[in-house]
Amino acid sequence: MKKAPWDLDGALRVLQAHGWYSERSKETQKKLAGIARLRTFDTRQPIYLTGQVPNGVFGLVDGSIKIAFPRNDGEDYIAHHAGSGFWAGDLAFFASAPRLVSIHAAEPTTMVQLQPQGIKRLLREDPRLHTDFYVLTYENFRTALDIIANLAIVSVDKRVADRLLLEAAAHPKADGWIQISQPELAQLLAVSLPTLRRTIGRLANAGLVEQGYGRVKLIDPKGLRKLTGC
Repeated sequence: MKKAPWDLDGALRVLQAHGWYSERSKETQKKLAGIARLRTFDTRQPIYLTGQVPNGVFGLVDGSIKIAFPRNDGEDYIAHHAGSGFWAGDLAFFASAPRLVSIHAAEPTTMVQLQPQGIKRLLREDPRLHTDFYVLTYENFRTALDIIANLAIVSVDKRVADRLLLEAAAHPKADGWIQISQPELAQLLAVSLPTLRRTIGRLANAGLVEQGYGRVKLIDPKGLRKLTGC
Protein backbone atom coordinates (compact mmCIF):
# COMPACT_ATOMS: atom_id res chain seq x y z
CA MET A 1 0.00 0.00 0.00
CA LYS A 2 1.33 3.41 -0.96
CA LYS A 3 2.04 5.71 1.96
CA ALA A 4 0.03 8.90 2.31
CA PRO A 5 2.14 12.02 1.68
CA TRP A 6 3.46 13.88 4.70
CA ASP A 7 2.69 17.47 5.55
CA LEU A 8 5.25 19.66 7.31
CA ASP A 9 3.42 19.76 10.65
CA GLY A 10 3.15 15.96 10.73
CA ALA A 11 6.82 15.57 9.78
CA LEU A 12 7.92 17.88 12.58
CA ARG A 13 5.82 15.93 15.08
CA VAL A 14 7.72 12.79 14.11
CA LEU A 15 11.04 14.59 14.67
CA GLN A 16 9.79 15.75 18.07
CA ALA A 17 9.62 12.10 19.17
CA HIS A 18 13.35 11.26 19.09
CA GLY A 19 16.70 12.53 17.91
CA TRP A 20 18.40 15.93 18.00
CA TYR A 21 15.28 18.01 17.27
CA SER A 22 13.34 16.33 20.06
CA GLU A 23 15.98 17.43 22.59
CA ARG A 24 15.80 21.11 21.70
CA SER A 25 13.69 23.56 23.73
CA LYS A 26 10.15 24.33 22.59
CA GLU A 27 11.29 27.83 21.68
CA THR A 28 14.15 26.50 19.54
CA GLN A 29 11.90 23.91 17.89
CA LYS A 30 9.50 26.70 16.93
CA LYS A 31 12.32 28.77 15.41
CA LEU A 32 13.64 25.81 13.42
CA ALA A 33 10.14 24.90 12.24
CA GLY A 34 9.85 28.41 10.81
CA ILE A 35 12.71 27.79 8.36
CA ALA A 36 11.88 24.14 7.55
CA ARG A 37 10.64 22.77 4.26
CA LEU A 38 9.48 19.27 3.36
CA ARG A 39 11.52 17.25 0.86
CA THR A 40 10.82 13.82 -0.64
CA PHE A 41 13.30 11.52 -2.35
CA ASP A 42 12.94 8.37 -4.43
CA THR A 43 15.01 5.24 -3.83
CA ARG A 44 18.71 5.87 -4.67
CA GLN A 45 18.09 9.59 -5.23
CA PRO A 46 20.86 11.72 -3.69
CA ILE A 47 20.08 14.09 -0.86
CA TYR A 48 23.54 15.55 -1.48
CA LEU A 49 26.88 14.38 -2.88
CA THR A 50 30.54 14.59 -1.87
CA GLY A 51 32.08 17.85 -3.04
CA GLN A 52 28.83 19.78 -3.35
CA VAL A 53 28.26 23.17 -1.78
CA PRO A 54 26.24 22.73 1.45
CA ASN A 55 22.50 23.22 0.96
CA GLY A 56 21.38 23.17 4.57
CA VAL A 57 20.75 20.65 7.33
CA PHE A 58 18.42 17.66 6.91
CA GLY A 59 16.29 15.69 9.37
CA LEU A 60 15.04 12.22 8.44
CA VAL A 61 11.29 11.80 8.96
CA ASP A 62 10.35 8.59 7.16
CA GLY A 63 12.28 6.01 5.14
CA SER A 64 16.04 5.57 5.46
CA ILE A 65 19.29 6.88 4.04
CA LYS A 66 22.75 5.55 3.22
CA ILE A 67 25.79 7.64 4.07
CA ALA A 68 28.95 6.98 2.06
CA PHE A 69 32.40 8.52 1.72
CA PRO A 70 34.98 8.09 -1.04
CA ARG A 71 37.78 5.58 -0.43
CA ASN A 72 41.31 6.09 -1.71
CA ASP A 73 40.69 3.51 -4.45
CA GLY A 74 37.96 5.69 -5.95
CA GLU A 75 35.03 3.59 -4.70
CA ASP A 76 32.45 4.76 -2.17
CA TYR A 77 32.20 3.03 1.21
CA ILE A 78 28.73 2.96 2.77
CA ALA A 79 29.44 3.70 6.40
CA HIS A 80 26.02 4.25 7.94
CA HIS A 81 22.40 3.35 7.31
CA ALA A 82 20.25 5.80 9.27
CA GLY A 83 16.57 5.92 10.14
CA SER A 84 13.98 8.37 11.44
CA GLY A 85 15.23 11.11 13.76
CA PHE A 86 18.72 11.29 12.24
CA TRP A 87 20.06 14.71 11.20
CA ALA A 88 22.91 15.44 8.81
CA GLY A 89 24.55 18.22 6.85
CA ASP A 90 25.75 20.37 9.74
CA LEU A 91 29.53 19.84 9.47
CA ALA A 92 30.09 21.11 5.92
CA PHE A 93 27.49 23.85 6.34
CA PHE A 94 29.11 25.41 9.40
CA ALA A 95 32.61 24.93 7.98
CA SER A 96 31.50 26.64 4.73
CA ALA A 97 33.27 23.77 2.96
CA PRO A 98 32.33 21.13 0.36
CA ARG A 99 30.43 18.05 1.48
CA LEU A 100 32.69 15.24 2.75
CA VAL A 101 30.10 12.47 2.34
CA SER A 102 27.29 11.50 0.00
CA ILE A 103 23.79 10.66 1.22
CA HIS A 104 21.25 8.71 -0.86
CA ALA A 105 17.73 7.59 -0.06
CA ALA A 106 17.69 3.83 0.59
CA GLU A 107 13.94 3.74 -0.09
CA PRO A 108 11.21 6.37 -0.68
CA THR A 109 12.21 8.89 1.97
CA THR A 110 10.82 12.08 3.49
CA MET A 111 13.11 14.67 5.08
CA VAL A 112 12.87 18.12 6.59
CA GLN A 113 15.39 20.61 5.26
CA LEU A 114 16.57 23.61 7.28
CA GLN A 115 17.47 26.05 4.55
CA PRO A 116 20.88 27.79 4.60
CA GLN A 117 19.69 31.39 4.59
CA GLY A 118 17.16 30.60 7.31
CA ILE A 119 19.83 29.08 9.57
CA LYS A 120 22.11 32.08 9.07
CA ARG A 121 19.28 34.47 9.89
CA LEU A 122 18.36 32.60 13.07
CA LEU A 123 21.98 32.61 14.22
CA ARG A 124 22.24 36.36 13.65
CA GLU A 125 19.07 36.90 15.66
CA ASP A 126 20.07 34.50 18.45
CA PRO A 127 23.78 33.43 18.54
CA ARG A 128 22.95 31.04 21.39
CA LEU A 129 21.58 28.66 18.74
CA HIS A 130 25.18 27.86 17.81
CA THR A 131 25.22 25.66 20.92
CA ASP A 132 22.28 23.62 19.65
CA PHE A 133 24.05 22.96 16.36
CA TYR A 134 27.31 22.10 18.16
CA VAL A 135 25.32 19.39 19.96
CA LEU A 136 24.28 17.95 16.58
CA THR A 137 27.87 17.95 15.32
CA TYR A 138 28.96 16.24 18.55
CA GLU A 139 26.29 13.54 18.17
CA ASN A 140 27.25 12.84 14.56
CA PHE A 141 30.94 12.71 15.43
CA ARG A 142 30.14 10.22 18.19
CA THR A 143 28.28 8.08 15.63
CA ALA A 144 31.33 8.22 13.35
CA LEU A 145 33.57 7.08 16.22
CA ASP A 146 31.17 4.21 17.00
CA ILE A 147 31.43 3.07 13.37
CA ILE A 148 35.23 3.24 13.39
CA ALA A 149 35.38 1.40 16.71
CA ASN A 150 33.11 -1.32 15.32
CA LEU A 151 35.37 -1.92 12.32
CA ALA A 152 38.33 -2.27 14.69
CA ILE A 153 36.76 -5.28 16.47
CA VAL A 154 38.75 -8.37 15.43
CA SER A 155 36.17 -11.03 16.37
CA VAL A 156 33.55 -11.23 13.62
CA ASP A 157 30.87 -12.45 16.04
CA LYS A 158 31.50 -9.48 18.34
CA ARG A 159 31.65 -7.05 15.41
CA VAL A 160 28.33 -8.26 14.03
CA ALA A 161 26.67 -8.14 17.46
CA ASP A 162 27.99 -4.63 18.10
CA ARG A 163 26.85 -3.40 14.67
CA LEU A 164 23.37 -4.86 15.13
CA LEU A 165 23.07 -2.92 18.38
CA LEU A 166 24.18 0.25 16.57
CA GLU A 167 21.66 -0.36 13.81
CA ALA A 168 18.85 -0.94 16.31
CA ALA A 169 19.65 2.40 17.94
CA ALA A 170 19.72 4.11 14.53
CA HIS A 171 16.42 2.54 13.41
CA PRO A 172 14.02 2.69 16.39
CA LYS A 173 11.07 0.47 15.49
CA ALA A 174 8.20 -0.61 17.73
CA ASP A 175 8.33 -4.15 16.32
CA GLY A 176 12.09 -4.48 16.84
CA TRP A 177 12.93 -5.31 13.21
CA ILE A 178 15.90 -3.69 11.48
CA GLN A 179 15.18 -3.27 7.77
CA ILE A 180 18.56 -4.13 6.29
CA SER A 181 19.58 -6.90 3.92
CA GLN A 182 22.51 -9.19 4.61
CA PRO A 183 24.50 -7.87 1.60
CA GLU A 184 24.04 -4.33 2.95
CA LEU A 185 25.03 -5.41 6.47
CA ALA A 186 28.09 -7.24 5.15
CA GLN A 187 29.18 -4.06 3.37
CA LEU A 188 28.75 -1.98 6.52
CA LEU A 189 30.83 -4.51 8.46
CA ALA A 190 33.52 -4.93 5.78
CA VAL A 191 33.14 -8.73 5.85
CA SER A 192 32.26 -11.19 3.11
CA LEU A 193 28.63 -12.19 2.65
CA PRO A 194 29.28 -15.91 3.40
CA THR A 195 31.07 -14.90 6.63
CA LEU A 196 28.16 -12.71 7.67
CA ARG A 197 25.61 -15.43 6.90
CA ARG A 198 27.47 -17.96 9.05
CA THR A 199 27.73 -15.43 11.88
CA ILE A 200 24.05 -14.44 11.74
CA GLY A 201 23.22 -18.16 11.73
CA ARG A 202 25.19 -18.68 14.93
CA LEU A 203 23.52 -15.70 16.60
CA ALA A 204 20.10 -16.99 15.53
CA ASN A 205 20.85 -20.49 16.86
CA ALA A 206 21.86 -18.91 20.16
CA GLY A 207 18.47 -17.16 20.36
CA LEU A 208 19.99 -13.68 20.08
CA VAL A 209 18.45 -12.64 16.75
CA GLU A 210 15.75 -13.67 14.31
CA GLN A 211 16.31 -13.64 10.56
CA GLY A 212 13.80 -12.37 8.03
CA TYR A 213 13.81 -11.49 4.36
CA GLY A 214 15.81 -8.28 4.06
CA ARG A 215 15.65 -7.69 7.80
CA VAL A 216 16.81 -8.93 11.20
CA LYS A 217 15.29 -8.68 14.67
CA LEU A 218 17.17 -8.38 17.95
CA ILE A 219 15.59 -10.98 20.23
CA ASP A 220 18.04 -10.61 23.11
CA PRO A 221 19.82 -7.23 23.11
CA LYS A 222 21.27 -7.91 26.56
CA GLY A 223 22.76 -11.14 25.26
CA LEU A 224 24.30 -9.28 22.32
CA ARG A 225 25.82 -6.69 24.68
CA LYS A 226 27.22 -9.51 26.81
CA LEU A 227 28.76 -11.05 23.71
CA THR A 228 30.45 -7.76 22.83
CA GLY A 229 31.79 -7.47 26.40
CA CYS A 230 29.72 -4.38 27.27
